[in-house]
Amino acid sequence: MPPSSSTIRAGLIFALVFLVVGCGAAQPTAPATELAPLAPDPTAVPGEPSSQAAVEAGGGPSQDGRPLAARVNGQPIFLDVYQKQVAQTERALIEQDLILEGEEGQAQLGQIRQNVLNGLVEQALIEQAATAAGISVTDEDLEATVQESIAVGQGQESFDQWLAENDLTLDEFREIQRSQLLAGKMIEQVTAVVPTAAEQVHARHILASDPVKAQALLDELGGGVNFAALAQQSSEDISTAANGGDLGWFPRDVPLMPPVVVERAFALEPGGTSDVIESDQGYHIIKVEAREDNRPLTPGMVLYVRQKAFETWLAEQRGNAVIEHYIDM
Repeated sequence: MPPSSSTIRAGLIFALVFLVVGCGAAQPTAPATELAPLAPDPTAVPGEPSSQAAVEAGGGPSQDGRPLAARVNGQPIFLDVYQKQVAQTERALIEQDLILEGEEGQAQLGQIRQNVLNGLVEQALIEQAATAAGISVTDEDLEATVQESIAVGQGQESFDQWLAENDLTLDEFREIQRSQLLAGKMIEQVTAVVPTAAEQVHARHILASDPVKAQALLDELGGGVNFAALAQQSSEDISTAANGGDLGWFPRDVPLMPPVVVERAFALEPGGTSDVIESDQGYHIIKVEAREDNRPLTPGMVLYVRQKAFETWLAEQRGNAVIEHYIDM
């Protein structure tokens, strides 16, 4: 059954957190049991270059008396906003013992700073695109989100304590919520036309760690041995062996699966078996059970396709933008 629009939207917003503000100030909504400390993603892909020494020096252009970290199509990213998000992120990771020691730790902190600036740039791009499209967040929607956060955080007192612990004012929290609601609206618009069905194949595979074993297994299949039974007995892919090597249904654009395996699977007719295929995971033998030209995608695949579409759109916005950096390497 296709996922509801609200399910897709929630999943996409969650996936986008690390791109927009997840490595900065706060998560979008506190858990139902208590307001948790900030937990940004320490594994996010590095963004634009930065230098903490230059940041602390506060050199470079300013606007309205406030030093700048960057400009995005003329829109300022203020240095104090950047510094505060860096400090919040570092503190949250240190409190969770997620910061490494020594040179690795310093490199990790440098990456965090890069990610924060990158997130602020992308946040500005999303806001600018939303303005151009006439998309906005109403005061009523924003206040409802804030009140929901207060309610699930066990009341105003606990919420105020959480704000203080994370060095946030209520206005700053509202701004974070507004940015995330706006991002959600842009996600909905950008991904509205993404298809929820695609050509797919249903395939099985057998994985071996060396080519000699793989060829021997292929020879057994050529002698009439049942593919699923052989996969159960001999495949080294522990995640699929018990199910006869069943990979399920998948489209051409599927995450985590080696591209060469996907390509070969789509080149086979139903009932066909491949020769030995080498990938970075080992040596595969593929059998295609069935094919459909327009099969509905699973909810997880819909989320993946829409997230990828939004990331592509965001990269296009960045490529067309004038981004000035005032933080040197």
